[in-house]
Amino acid sequence: MNARISALLAATLVAAVPFANAANVAGGAAVSNAGTGFGVSGAWCCGAPAALSTVTDGVLLAPGTQWNTGTVFWSGAGTDTSDSVTITLGGAASVTGLSLQADNNDAYSVRYLGLDSAWHDLATINPNTDSSWGLGDGSASFGAITATAFQITASGDGYYSVSEFQAEGAFLPAVPEPTSGMLMLAGAAALASLARRRSAR
Repeated sequence: MNARISALLAATLVAAVPFANAANVAGGAAVSNAGTGFGVSGAWCCGAPAALSTVTDGVLLAPGTQWNTGTVFWSGAGTDTSDSVTITLGGAASVTGLSLQADNNDAYSVRYLGLDSAWHDLATINPNTDSSWGLGDGSASFGAITATAFQITASGDGYYSVSEFQAEGAFLPAVPEPTSGMLMLAGAAALASLARRRSAR
């Protein structure tokens, strides 16, 4: 009996390890964009679009940096749903918070792609906590959601940019293939049988 309890406790601890330390699950995630406004900065001088990969590279720019310098930027309507930035995670993750560095005088709506393959509204972030001009930082926290991707759209003055996106959480354990699951069950049965034999002695 004690051997079975020990085996169950060990299996539970192994399954819980991915949730023990929350981390930035968006670090290095694939980034794509959709829409015609990207790289357009109107009359603002000298901006050159950054690579999409910089959105999840973990590097924050100095607060107050000009909105179209070192960022993924775009122009669009006051409420712009035609242009979007999508962050695709390396797997399904349980997420409880977001951080965003972006142009400080706009609002950024974030939605997530759930395990049901549908998009769900999640949060609106106003990155104006530490800057009166240019890039600022903002965040949102919420009850745990399970996501495989995030999508950002914006509303405000028509000029938008994202420098960094982070999602706090942990990746879910991979679901084993059916054959792997059968092998695991067979192994567990063998261990239980061995434990019974030992306790019978």
